[in-house]
Amino acid sequence: MPTIVFIERNGHRQPVEADAGITLMEAAVDCEIDGIIGACGGNCSCGTCHVYIDEPWQARLPKRSREEEDKLDEVAAEVTKSSRMACCVRLTPQLEGMVVRVPPTQG
Repeated sequence: MPTIVFIERNGHRQPVEADAGITLMEAAVDCEIDGIIGACGGNCSCGTCHVYIDEPWQARLPKRSREEEDKLDEVAAEVTKSSRMACCVRLTPQLEGMVVRVPPTQG
């Protein structure tokens, strides 16, 4: 059960303990992380779960799929190399301590 640290838009650090196997979006929505909406329920079709993954953790994640890349082209906040759609990131024990930042806007 990895613990993920979300940094909300106001700078508040919120550690979240989540089951391995669920998505980062599910963990955020379950714990009511401010700014992670997940309006489409995890289908990578709404763009409301855009997050920034801190550098040390990016290498532990699979590469972005074409579907994820396409959706990132439509998000409201700036897209960077650390941008991910939280619904596309499945939690594993290797992600223990991962730091995830919520963008200033979601759309």
